[in-house]
Amino acid sequence: MNHPDAITDNEELLLKSDIVLLVDLVTEHSREVKLVTHEDLMNEFISKASESAPLSLQKVRSELDAIPAKEQELRSCADDSPEGKERRRLLSRRQMFRSLFNGELSVSQLREEQNEAKPAREITPEYFEKVLSAALDGRHGLETLESWDAKRYYHFEPLLSSSYARLLAAENNPYELMLDTVRECSRLYPRPIGIFSFEFAPFNLDPQVIQDALDRFGKDENAKDIRVSVTSAGSIYLYSSKYLEDDYADFLAEEMDSGESEML
Repeated sequence: MNHPDAITDNEELLLKSDIVLLVDLVTEHSREVKLVTHEDLMNEFISKASESAPLSLQKVRSELDAIPAKEQELRSCADDSPEGKERRRLLSRRQMFRSLFNGELSVSQLREEQNEAKPAREITPEYFEKVLSAALDGRHGLETLESWDAKRYYHFEPLLSSSYARLLAAENNPYELMLDTVRECSRLYPRPIGIFSFEFAPFNLDPQVIQDALDRFGKDENAKDIRVSVTSAGSIYLYSSKYLEDDYADFLAEEMDSGESEML
């Protein structure tokens, strides 16, 4: 008969191994600059986890041992370059392994790699939710957001930032894309955004689409916080009154417009 402690220990190892698998699945989507929906991620996980084996001592050790040299190679790369993103991925990877397998008890859960075939596990949606919750709580680089149409998406922050993820989540709805971007600029930076910015990357919106959204802002009950600031040069800037006071937004818009003019 198996000792209850041994069963618990094995279940915990499987959970930690599945957390790594889940993060890996999201990472692959983010590497392709794509978000993954809750439903698609669940289906991918159920398919992969049913056949996957627990992490072995060799795998964890080999990955951890290889990371410092790879980080050293990438240390001088720009943060927004592919190499810089890979450096952030390696850092997150190391932190995840140390968090999951830190300490004598956790390390002891790892076993030598075994070659014998294991029977497929039954992975339920409920178990997926358990793994997902643990992965998000552990802050292993996995992030989630809800889009304008109430869809839940996931992305791997070291490769795909939250800001860009929000752009992707709204790419099929220019109005929501502009609405979310205006609020984000006012909340995070904080500053207004020139209406002309939406004509260029990463938005690339048609001027008529931008004008249509601008007209709609004034009629939308859910966009009452979106305000317009017109500079002395006639440039139009947008901001959210939730995060910027009117006078301060006008001041920032004027300063930004002056800076843009000097660059031309």
